[in-house]
Amino acid sequence: MQKKRPKNQQKNKIKGQKFESLVQKTINSGQLWFSKGDLSTDEHLIECKMTDQKGYRITTKTLKKLWDEALTANKLPALVIGITDEENPDMVWLLKVQINRIRK
Repeated sequence: MQKKRPKNQQKNKIKGQKFESLVQKTINSGQLWFSKGDLSTDEHLIECKMTDQKGYRITTKTLKKLWDEALTANKLPALVIGITDEENPDMVWLLKVQINRIRK
């Protein structure tokens, strides 16, 4: 039996789908081993995150996961983050993050 998502997660998933209309969606939003990430273009594997909180914390775990999945698909990793504006909830701050990994 599959657990039901909390309402706020369902709401965020729906909002995140607004950004997905411009590119090809992956099957089951990346849940299958052969189709990772939320979105895909010819060059990029894209993970989309959406929040109503004041911010979104990017962890090295998230970056490593996206990096590995993108390289497996022979694509460049990218991350799209949507953060709802506190003062105007009808507006969203949209960040498009290109991910690079370099040596110190």
